[in-house]
Amino acid sequence: MIWSSWARRLVLLTHALLIVALPVWIGLIGVLLAAPLLLPLPGLWRGRAYTYAACSLLLVFYAGGFLMETFSTSIAQPIAVGLATVAVLEFCALLLFVRFNSAERRAESR
Repeated sequence: MIWSSWARRLVLLTHALLIVALPVWIGLIGVLLAAPLLLPLPGLWRGRAYTYAACSLLLVFYAGGFLMETFSTSIAQPIAVGLATVAVLEFCALLLFVRFNSAERRAESR
């Protein structure tokens, strides 16, 4: 149970960081970009494995967008690299939660 709870905390932290950082960095357009991140928030908060798996698909687009922003503009490059790192870290934590959670549930059922 310790590994899945660790991954869950990391997901919630990085997800909140992305939701807050997008409007701060971009402004009104950042609010619109952060709006899709609000949709999986109830499932993430409740620890539903299906939501974690589905949210990983959403994060791929954010990580790709931040990496594209990194190579397209030199002015906001450090911020885009930081947000891309946060998005990739959340993606990995999402996948680790799903894996650890399923392994822990299998171990409990034995």
